[in-house]
Amino acid sequence: MTNRRAVVIGLWAAALCGGPLASLAAAQGQGHAYGHYKKSGQSGSDAASSAATQVQPSGTGARNFGSWLDDASVLEPGGASVSLGFSYWRTPGYREFDAPVVDGGLGIANRVQFGFSVPYYHASEPGGPVSRGLGDLFFTTKVQLRDPMDNDARLGLAVTPIIEVLSYAPAPDSSRLQWAIPVSLELQRARWRVYGSTGYFSRGAVFGSAAFEFSLSDRAAVTGSMSRSHSLKTDELATALGLSQSRTDVTGGVSVALTPRTALFGAIGSTISTRDFNSTTLGLTTGVAFFFDGWTLPTTRRR
Repeated sequence: MTNRRAVVIGLWAAALCGGPLASLAAAQGQGHAYGHYKKSGQSGSDAASSAATQVQPSGTGARNFGSWLDDASVLEPGGASVSLGFSYWRTPGYREFDAPVVDGGLGIANRVQFGFSVPYYHASEPGGPVSRGLGDLFFTTKVQLRDPMDNDARLGLAVTPIIEVLSYAPAPDSSRLQWAIPVSLELQRARWRVYGSTGYFSRGAVFGSAAFEFSLSDRAAVTGSMSRSHSLKTDELATALGLSQSRTDVTGGVSVALTPRTALFGAIGSTISTRDFNSTTLGLTTGVAFFFDGWTLPTTRRR
């Protein structure tokens, strides 16, 4: 049950922070629809657009952020999970509602888990038309290097290569197909655990994230998390628009197991670093997660 509860927490954290925790350019949500506005030349701020017209510096006018929050626990071979989530994101420049957000995991071998995230976004600037479509797709292979349940220190380690299929290219002449390499640590105790991730996104971002989870009972847990992402690429237009090169976000949430195979989760978050018109002023996520047996492993018959 420990691994299942860990996956539940990972699911809501992933849904809230976008990516699990992947915020691209202007967007903190998984849909990243704001990139379509940037692509079409809308900035989300009349003052910023005016400044860009007068100065005309080089660059795309967007920051490429990326962040990931995960633990070191994996599903057993043959175990599977699917969650259906709904997220709302508000920034000074736009609003976004992601529905549905489908996340899943499958234990494909001992200490190896496959995962995916597929969001569908609905986004618009205040008073503007609504843009809809598939957001950024994430495909992961999580490899557990150290199981927190198999050592006295209860310390776990995992690496999760990620393939991203972005809803739009992060820069002119660049590919929508990107990658990332997060490394995750987890420390377990009787009623609490801490976990976090650090790594690199090929779009040009480094990050660090951490979470503390406390079990209120055998069926409920609360979690608080923080993530910090830094864009490595210099963009004069983004600087002229007043976009920060780093951002820090915090989230808090709760998960409740309805049955051993079903759980509800919800969370709220916001950007706490220097605000610009791309910062998340409010992020809300809720959903339900299901756990089941993907297949039954063959057993050897005794003669």
